[in-house]
Amino acid sequence: METLLQAAWETAREGVVVHAEGRVVYLNPVAARLLEVERDKVLGRSLLLALRDHKLEALCRVGGEATLETRNRTLWVKAVPGVLLLWDKTDEQQRAEVLEESSRVLAHEFRTPVAGMLSLLEALQNGLSGPEAQEALQLLYQETQRLRRLVEDLPLNRRPSQNRTFALEELQGRLERFLAPQLAQKSAWIRWQIPHTVWANPDAVYQALLNLLDNAIKYGVGSEIVVESGQNNQGVWLEVRNRGQPLEDFERLFVAGQRGMHAANVRGTGLGLALVRRLAAGWGGTAYGRALEDGNAFGLTFPIGAVATPDHSTTQVPA
Repeated sequence: METLLQAAWETAREGVVVHAEGRVVYLNPVAARLLEVERDKVLGRSLLLALRDHKLEALCRVGGEATLETRNRTLWVKAVPGVLLLWDKTDEQQRAEVLEESSRVLAHEFRTPVAGMLSLLEALQNGLSGPEAQEALQLLYQETQRLRRLVEDLPLNRRPSQNRTFALEELQGRLERFLAPQLAQKSAWIRWQIPHTVWANPDAVYQALLNLLDNAIKYGVGSEIVVESGQNNQGVWLEVRNRGQPLEDFERLFVAGQRGMHAANVRGTGLGLALVRRLAAGWGGTAYGRALEDGNAFGLTFPIGAVATPDHSTTQVPA
């Protein structure tokens, strides 16, 4: 019977540590892997020296179960007299964290078109003239289509890539119309210099650029916001530049939940730039930020394989 039990322990999915009088008398391969020890070197050693974790050693003494962080892993641990059981929940924990982050990102991604649609509906209710009403209805249709594409792009509904070759200038009118209320409120305008053509998902680029422009309007000072594209040996870059106090730590801003030092009085979730980087990765690009002499620039890159070179002069990414 003892041989059968040991054979079962050897092939078990959970880690098994058997101990007596405070010393390890057996541990299976899974336990050795989770504890990052060599089996032959810990047999006969004290629990504390073998487990190398005070919480695990204490649990062996008092019994019970717990979820612990050790060896860069999340372990569910159960202790009964003479036996310690270990179950690796690291992947499960990471999946839960990814799901939670995805939920926050999706809420952020859906909020922008929904807010715009509500503004358009309110304008229609307040009574727009014929041409203005038609323009509002067209914008509503476009945003409804974008919401549909967002739903279809959820992981459970993932379809083949919607990337195509398109001119960045295609996005200009749609973005200006959508941002018109915010621009008017701050007496701001956008200067466009985007003659390049890229290969990507237009809706993803639209969403990324919308987030960058939204940040520029919220946090920038001055009236002019510049959107400019250029090309170098790596591909095309696309930047949104605004005046303001130059920032120091840009990389931190691309982490979900992080916000800049000037954002305390501005409503937001700190997800916009994290989403921009995720969107850029979808077409093989990157998202970055850099300080200017009198402001800041946030940009996107499109790798050389995702660029359809137009008949325009080539410029280098600004230093």
